[in-house]
Amino acid sequence: MNDAPLDALATQCLSVRDLIDSVGDPLMRAAIDLLLIEVGRALAESCAPDSQAEA
Repeated sequence: MNDAPLDALATQCLSVRDLIDSVGDPLMRAAIDLLLIEVGRALAESCAPDSQAEA
């Protein structure tokens, strides 16, 4: 999987998170944090060795 789009998405999400922090809305903060968790999970899965191929 090509990680470049996920890396770009993570970068943009971090920028949006900074803006949300300046607004101070806790619901928006929770939403962007959840998105960042999912982007991080996708990045980790794309970098992990294919453990299913060994099974």
